[in-house]
Order: sequence, then structure tokens, then C-alpha cells
Amino acid sequence: MNTNLHQLCLSALLAIGFALPGEAADFAPAVAEFKAAHPDIDRSMQGHVWYPSRAEGAERLLRGSAVWQDIFGHLDAKIAPGVFPVVLISHGMYGNTMNQAWLAKRLAAEGVIVIQPNHPGTTSFDRDPDHARQLWLRATDLSVALDQALTDPRFADHIDPTRVAAAGHSLGGYTVMAAAGARHDVAHYAAGCAETPARTDCEVIDMWKVGADPADHDALQSDRSDPRIRSVIPMDLGGAQTFAPESLAEIDMPVLVLGAGRGDMLDQDVESRALAAALPADLVTHIEVVDAGHFDYMGICTDEGYDVLKREAPGDEIVCVKAHDERMAQHDHIFELIMDHLRATDVIPHG
Repeated sequence: MNTNLHQLCLSALLAIGFALPGEAADFAPAVAEFKAAHPDIDRSMQGHVWYPSRAEGAERLLRGSAVWQDIFGHLDAKIAPGVFPVVLISHGMYGNTMNQAWLAKRLAAEGVIVIQPNHPGTTSFDRDPDHARQLWLRATDLSVALDQALTDPRFADHIDPTRVAAAGHSLGGYTVMAAAGARHDVAHYAAGCAETPARTDCEVIDMWKVGADPADHDALQSDRSDPRIRSVIPMDLGGAQTFAPESLAEIDMPVLVLGAGRGDMLDQDVESRALAAALPADLVTHIEVVDAGHFDYMGICTDEGYDVLKREAPGDEIVCVKAHDERMAQHDHIFELIMDHLRATDVIPHG
């Protein structure tokens, strides 16, 4: 396995955490677990929902780690009165719902319900190769998770189904683009990887045997869009070259493409820049976040995190480079960019 692929398969993605610093927000961010099953196939998920509450008192520990700052929230608190917009968040390769808990918690504090599924086969605790091969189901996971929330007695009456967005990091960026209508193109992608087989995305697709069986092609290339989603935010996505160019040109919703200015993990020319160039110019906003790295879209490392990983999982310590004060500052900036986009697209209503 070469260095790029090794970095994507980071065992450090198993559990990360975040404690929200700063001033108190309008809502107390609460979090609860959910489970959902696909109605037509043998695929079930679990994950987390962050949501606004009026809970008082101290937050409780949701997840702790020696590498990542602990995640705290108001566990299973009653949701606040009202109807709220929704943001679906898709984690990256072998990640989990903790990866963007920092973002989910901040959004909940602003009055957003955030739904985060763990994607079977490509999550930290489920690396089943057969599920990973069925890459097309990642986008469907988001739809199933939203369906579940809309029937969940805890949240159903508090969701505004006309204000739904989706954000995803790395492979999660691929996922939200598929949910917006981008379609996999087997022949187009194979031709590109024949010229650059060592490219990170090509190696991952080959490792998972995505599209290797012609019997999968119809499902892999099918339209997995969800008409309830009105805007998407891919964050330093991986897999832009998998998509049929014509399907990207037909995307009919606002897209905020967030890249990584440091370009420390993914080739921006192949990924975020290429995606932004292929989307309708009047619907895309492309921001290459200055000095941000791929892992700045993840949690905050502890002071000891880098050394722990270097000692126990050599190579994985890359996730903790610039991962304290500088990453906290990046989180502030990324969050404001996302909030500005959600307001501009009226996912979050003004006023």
C-alpha cells in the first residue's frame, strides 16, 4: 500500500471528539443516537442526531479519546420547541459520526437538526468489503436517515422538510454530490485511472472492487439524488473524477465547494478545483480555505495526540498536524463559510 492510500485508511479515524469553546449559543446542543434500516435491502445503519434543546446544566461526555478532544453534549435531552432546518453530514473513508461532531454541535447550537449516519462498509467499525463495494448506497444512506428522522417521534414534528442541505468530508463529499444528482461513470473513470493508476481515488476504488463486476454497473451509475436536498457542501472531497461530466453540468442546486489550501492529502486540481469547474458557474461557489489541510475538517487533537499516533500507529500522526490552535481557528472560519452559504441559500431562514 503506498503512502497516499495508507493515509486514507487511517486507523486514527476510529474515534474523535470535540468540545465547543467560546460563548454560549442560543440553543443548548443536544445529541441522541438513531438506527435506520434500508427498506428494500439488507443494510442497516446507526448514527447520531444533533439538535437544538433548552437543556440546562452541565453537558455529559459522548465520546472520549487519548488522541482527540472529548465530545460533550446534552445527551438525549428534549428537543426545543419549534421547527428547524436539517443538515445531513456524511463522514469520510473509514470515518464515523464523530469526525464532524464539532460542526454538528455548532449547527445544533444555531437551531439546526444535524443527521449523521455511519455508512456501512466504509465506517470505522464496519469495513465489510461487500458493503464498501456498493458505493452507490452511500447517497441512499442519507435519504434513509432523513426518512427515519421524519418518522422518529423525537424529531418528526420539528423538521422542516423544505429546508434540507447535505455536507460531506472527503468520501463524504463524493456522497453528497451523488445525493445532488452526480452520477458515476464507469467507462469515463476507468479511462482516467488507466492513465494514473496510482492516484489515490483510483487505488481506493480498485481496493473496494467498485464497478469490477458488470452486474453492478446499472446500480453504480444510477441517479441517487434526493429531491428534498436543496444545497450541498463537499469539503475537500475525494472522487470527483468518478462522475460523468454531463451529470455535473446538470446539477440544479447551489453547491459550496470547500477545498484545502495546503493540499496535503488530495490533489486539488483533480478534486475540488475540477469539481467546481465542471458545475454550473451560476450555482457553484468554490473556496480554497487558506492554509487548511484535509484533516482540518475533522476534530481537534489533544496535546498528546500527535505523539500517541506516532508511537502506536506510525504514519497516522498526519491527522494531528496543526491540529490544536490552528485547527480551532480553521473550524471558526469553515463554520462561518458554511453558515453564510446556508443563509444565502435560505436553508437557514433569515431573521
